[in-house]
Amino acid sequence: MTGKHRLFLLILLLTAWSCKTSFREYEVTFMALPDSLPAGSAIHLTGNQFKLGNWRPDGPALNPQPDGSWTKTLKFEKDAQLEYKFTRGSWRNEAFSDAGLEFPNFTLTVTRDTTVTVRIPHWRDTYRGKTVLSYERMVNKVGNLELFENWRYHPGDDPAWSAPDFEDREWETVNPLLPFDQYPASGWPGIGWFRTHLTIDSSLWAVPLAIFVDQAGASEVYLNGRMLYRFGEVSAAKEGEQPFFDRTPRAIVFDNQHDQVLAVRYSNHSAEYLKQIGYEAGFLIRLGHLNSYTQGRIEEVRNASLSQIIFSAVPLTLALVHLLMFIFYPAAKENLFYAVSMIGFAALSYVNFQFFFTNSVHSIILLNRILLLSTLTALVFGLLTTYTRGYSKLPRHGFIFVGVAAIIAVSSLFSHSKIVGTIFDIFLGIALVELIRVIFRCIFRMKKREWISGIGFLALTAAVVYQILIDANLVSAPGGRDVVYVYGVLVLSIAMSINLARDFARANQQLLESERQAREQEIQRRLLEADNARKTAELEEARRIQLSMLPEKVPQLPHLDIAVYMKTASEVGGDYYDFQLDSSGILTAAIGDATGHGTRAGIMVTLMKSLFNTMGNTFYIPDFFHHCTRMIRKMHLGNLYMAMLLVRIRGNKLVASSAGMPPILIFRKQNRAVEELLIKGMPLGGPEGYHYQQVGVELSPGDAVLLMSDGLEELFNDKWEIFDTSRIKTVFAEAGDRDPQEIIAHLNEAAERWRNGRPQNDDMTFVVLKMK
Repeated sequence: MTGKHRLFLLILLLTAWSCKTSFREYEVTFMALPDSLPAGSAIHLTGNQFKLGNWRPDGPALNPQPDGSWTKTLKFEKDAQLEYKFTRGSWRNEAFSDAGLEFPNFTLTVTRDTTVTVRIPHWRDTYRGKTVLSYERMVNKVGNLELFENWRYHPGDDPAWSAPDFEDREWETVNPLLPFDQYPASGWPGIGWFRTHLTIDSSLWAVPLAIFVDQAGASEVYLNGRMLYRFGEVSAAKEGEQPFFDRTPRAIVFDNQHDQVLAVRYSNHSAEYLKQIGYEAGFLIRLGHLNSYTQGRIEEVRNASLSQIIFSAVPLTLALVHLLMFIFYPAAKENLFYAVSMIGFAALSYVNFQFFFTNSVHSIILLNRILLLSTLTALVFGLLTTYTRGYSKLPRHGFIFVGVAAIIAVSSLFSHSKIVGTIFDIFLGIALVELIRVIFRCIFRMKKREWISGIGFLALTAAVVYQILIDANLVSAPGGRDVVYVYGVLVLSIAMSINLARDFARANQQLLESERQAREQEIQRRLLEADNARKTAELEEARRIQLSMLPEKVPQLPHLDIAVYMKTASEVGGDYYDFQLDSSGILTAAIGDATGHGTRAGIMVTLMKSLFNTMGNTFYIPDFFHHCTRMIRKMHLGNLYMAMLLVRIRGNKLVASSAGMPPILIFRKQNRAVEELLIKGMPLGGPEGYHYQQVGVELSPGDAVLLMSDGLEELFNDKWEIFDTSRIKTVFAEAGDRDPQEIIAHLNEAAERWRNGRPQNDDMTFVVLKMK
């Protein structure tokens, strides 16, 4: 065995050993040492892993030990990056430091069995020190700080209570949310004042922050005696009160002094009613970064408005179609039942997204009633639809479902009892099981073609179950979208439409078909099939060859995560990417775009693959481009060119050169900004002697680099507008701190939304490189 063979064998053995050990798990013991702990409390972990609860404040509970410590041992994969905190089951009783601040996220890289010990001096809800606001605390709370501690309360109404120097030490300390089990001992006459003394760090002096007041009544907010905002109309009498909460964040700027007073004049004359139905009657003030709050609200309104239109319009359209079918053919009662079910689903979707626009607790209560009624309507008439298609007449137990639904609906109009809600949840689960049973009966016993509708109903059932799990905080919402059941409604609507289209197509074919036309159509069909089969085989072979030229897998480097994606606009595209990793660990990444599509583009990609494999990492990049241009011109390929971008990464240094490609985008983790590295250059195959530029930059851990073809940059929507680089930078910035595969998924989601159903007009290729 030669020396080279021994070295190769050693590398293989080391690689196999590293793959084996990379999946090794280690035990991490979390130990909390609380200085104090309220009776009946438990300590919980929360963090960025599934085992840590995915940042749910009531994550895994620690176990009490005889020495007063609390511990929890969990297993994690080697090199797992942990971020975690401690709570008593809610963010309102998060662990507090000696300084009266929330701890920043504790971090740990798992490399061995280990024990981490954290002393907990205080808990937020029991801390009686000053309420400190600082930039550090805002960072610790990820820009979202709720002010619910150290509020003092006095019933009644006196404008003098807004003064910053007013003596309020004798006032009662309360929870401003006024939970139904924590009402003030001094009573709630319908109006009162709340005051909290804040210690403002100089880092927040004269800094615009966002203030958001979530309330069930009406309020006036004062800072140091000055009224900042009025939300609704505060009144000592119920008749003059106008409850209101503004979902749009407002700005607040603290004075240049440490001691400041926030006072709230608040009224809520429906407190007893809200207490009976389990609603909190008070208010909660949140502070945060103004730009983040504002942008979040803009995105929330945009997404809710679009979703409300889409997920309401589709069921309503189908309802109208089936209602017309019933009018013209009353014997098909399933069309009537399905139309009513779709009306229920449309109302259900509309109301769910309307919650994002409500501005009073009474509107929320009304919407919840409509939500329950529309859910019952959609579900019961969906059952009747399946009964009609699966049975010759309505079965006896079908009458029971209809009767129970009617009782629940009437009860919900006159009562907000939790018993009604519990009965509704039980009924919902039983009805979904019955729906699935009837669907399978139709599929396997009676109507085989019902499998399409079955898929739709099963998708709806799965989406509803997933929605229940999200509402119960058992799973996380995908992409931050809390309303997911509407996607099941959409799948169901499409499935039923396909089933309907099949029935109409079958009837139409029977009416129009004739013997002579059938023979002619058969001849034409066979000719077309033969021609299409030949073309399909040729294109499939070309596509197979093109895909075979792409790397089977991306290189694995200890300091770099890599992900790639390509989607062609035709069977054979002109996009191309490749990698080379030399023995010294230098990575060369290439991404290119041949002019045009089809076979000619495939020829150019084949040529560039060969040139890159033979000398892509041996040349100074501009010299490599000159060599490629000479080779292309020697082959006399006509009006055929290749745009190309080469990037070399060694350690944390990146050098690059471009021949007619879009700019390189670099996400900087430190400031969450996206830099644009534009390198101008002629495509390869053009005039010889062109002076190509080579530039270099340094990368830091967490930075992400996006290489792309012009497919996304020049993507058209249905209004003939292009996506352009500025939008790509915005989308990239939103996901730059995620892993490369999630970044690509986020880019694709943005592209899909932008196209809005319009066909893709060019190939799209992404290469994402992220420093660890």
